[in-house]
Amino acid sequence: MEVQVQPIRVLLVDDHEHILWGLGKLIGGEKPRMMVAGIARTFREALAAIRERRPDVVLLDIYLGKENVIDHLPELLEGSDVRVLVLTGARDAELHQRAIASGARGVVVKGESGEVLLREIERVYRGSDARGLAS
Repeated sequence: MEVQVQPIRVLLVDDHEHILWGLGKLIGGEKPRMMVAGIARTFREALAAIRERRPDVVLLDIYLGKENVIDHLPELLEGSDVRVLVLTGARDAELHQRAIASGARGVVVKGESGEVLLREIERVYRGSDARGLAS
């Protein structure tokens, strides 16, 4: 079994305070395996946080306000080895495939359990193939 020395650094990107709070509690409770590397509420904040905080995984909502960020994923990934895991309430399989085609390493629907989300963060961190988990 592989020994992980450093925690997986996760950047949380969502425009809903209660979602950010809950994700922060879930991931923060996983120390030393994982830690919250930062929080962003907009795409621009996410870009800055990636440069400044160097997270391993970005947990990204597809919709930030009225903006669909799928088309901006290449910009988010440019010049970085960060991996993106999309967390969304949208259950549209075509939208999930567009996210993966744009560079996301996976998609988790917000209705999934915390255990599933944590497992997917680890999978994305390890570099496993992209996939979607729609309920």
